[in-house]
Amino acid sequence: MENEISYAISLVGQKTGFYADQRENRQFISTISNGQKVLDICCYSGGFALNAAHGGAIDVTGIYFISKHFSFGLVQY
Repeated sequence: MENEISYAISLVGQKTGFYADQRENRQFISTISNGQKVLDICCYSGGFALNAAHGGAIDVTGIYFISKHFSFGLVQY
């Protein structure tokens, strides 16, 4: 759990797609997204998109280039 958001990550393969070093950046997005429209490119697990929604964004769009990974992020929120 991070910033009151529970994340599901895949433990299949070498990478989880969730980068611990981006924790402060994900938190920051939640503080500046209230009332904003947010576009999260290359969202994979949806960390930035989820924090934007949690922070009160009025519209959040997450884009990832491989559809099977994008649906993984959508399930979380």
